Amino acid sequence: MQADVVIVGSGAAGLTAAILAARSGLSVLVLESTSVIGGTSAIAGGGIWIPNNHLAAATGVEDSKAMAEAYLRAVLGNRYDAAKIDAFLENAPDMLRYVQDATDAKFMPVAVGDYVLGMPGWTAGRTLIPCPYDGNRLGSLLKKLRSPIPEMGLFSAMQVTFLDLGILRHWNRSASNFIGTASLLARYAWDKLRHGKGARLGNGNALVAGLLRSAIDSGVEIWTDAPAQELIKDQGRVTGVVCFRENRREIIIVSRAVILATGGCGANPEMRRRYIPDTISDLSLQPEGCTGGGLTMGEAAGGRIEHDNEDNGIWVPVSVSQRKDGSIAKLPSLILERHCPGSIMVDAATGRRFVNEGLSYQHFGRTAIKHDIRKAYILSDAPAVRKYGLGMVKPAPFSVRPWVEKGYVIEGDTVSDLASKIGLDASILNKTIADFNRHAVNGEDPEFQRGQDSISAGAGDPEHKPNPALGPLKTGPFYALPIVPGDLSIFAGLETDAHARVTDRTGNPIPGLYAVGLDSNSLFRGCYPGAGASIGPAMTFAYIAARDIAAAA
Repeated sequence: MQADVVIVGSGAAGLTAAILAARSGLSVLVLESTSVIGGTSAIAGGGIWIPNNHLAAATGVEDSKAMAEAYLRAVLGNRYDAAKIDAFLENAPDMLRYVQDATDAKFMPVAVGDYVLGMPGWTAGRTLIPCPYDGNRLGSLLKKLRSPIPEMGLFSAMQVTFLDLGILRHWNRSASNFIGTASLLARYAWDKLRHGKGARLGNGNALVAGLLRSAIDSGVEIWTDAPAQELIKDQGRVTGVVCFRENRREIIIVSRAVILATGGCGANPEMRRRYIPDTISDLSLQPEGCTGGGLTMGEAAGGRIEHDNEDNGIWVPVSVSQRKDGSIAKLPSLILERHCPGSIMVDAATGRRFVNEGLSYQHFGRTAIKHDIRKAYILSDAPAVRKYGLGMVKPAPFSVRPWVEKGYVIEGDTVSDLASKIGLDASILNKTIADFNRHAVNGEDPEFQRGQDSISAGAGDPEHKPNPALGPLKTGPFYALPIVPGDLSIFAGLETDAHARVTDRTGNPIPGLYAVGLDSNSLFRGCYPGAGASIGPAMTFAYIAARDIAAAA
């Protein structure tokens, strides 16, 4: 088997590179180690952080490359890599235009601000989210698309986008919301009959589906269940890949380059211990295929794994539950319950608050690690659970009762009753909630200023006054959701240059070898400037890599 370009991994980065390389006239083979396509991208929110993008500009957002550079210099400090950051800022808007105009993947801007407040060059609008995608366009490939986390949707297989939440939560508020909700449910029922799951795709699933459709249409060949095992080098250049497929070892001769895009090492216990030794739990949201194969092969070919970062993980609050089939459901707390009125988060060891609950998931994780908080509870009163849900518990008309009975959430008639059931001192928990309520009723939070910043205010309930993120817990029964600090992925990866080429221990590029996404070390060296700051650079450097390969003589 021969190919001009072999891409190891089928997430958003790998597919972006595959499309551009194929449309540049190169033969492209994608190797996916698992039976399904999409990697971590397919189960993620799918947002991308793209400074100075044309979609936000069309809505009146003021941004520029200079503003983004000032912001990143302030956020990263001495971790600022001028060459790579410049390559990102120069190419990210072009990558977005290319994907938007030339592929089935589409994006829309959202009014989400950068995560590090008070910095020069800060703005909103750099985060874009995928538009919903009709999975029927994939035909038989729909069954090959990695499914999202079932508990993030409805009925296990109905995907819900961020834009759907307003309609579904207020289905009985207006005729348009009722019709919109009925249409979504009818569409899901029809798709379920035909495909066994919903075909209206959202979030990261929509992003991967759009890229997958375009990759196939561009002539890209994709092998699933084909884990790459090693790279072949000849006179210092990577010239081939060895994979295992259909019970036999297969060698692919590569004329141009190999791009490593396997998704990093979040599912590899040994690598987790090596690169995130300060992690509090082993709860990773990464799929089973993200075992560090790209990092291992790149290192064996002469590359260097960098892990001297501000953080080596994208941290997130995670709740867990056992499914009927015995598997463990892991749900990241990304929206709603910890951001909205009627809830707080407390340290499970002390019963006291420790963080502004409405800030980013990365801020939560860094705070938990700093204070060695190994477990926490999201506490909500009954009206908040009915209105916003609580983890896997969906808002009304869904009932909280089955989740109480299985032990996923704990219920108490009073705060004292709840405290006794979760092993906390009732007097301390009552004081925590009373102190919070005394100020929350006026929309104030003197301890952590929740709702007084654009991030927590923007993630709250805009209909709630005077503070969209804040409201007292006052009406029982009260509920506690156990959560632990988990991770969405690991940042440590192969050191690369501004062209996405893997570099050796002397800093020189290894001919014929590129790494993108989580196989390359974090562009921001473990800092997290905004929502989508992982997938945005991943797709941008995939774009850069493919252009570099196509331009080579």
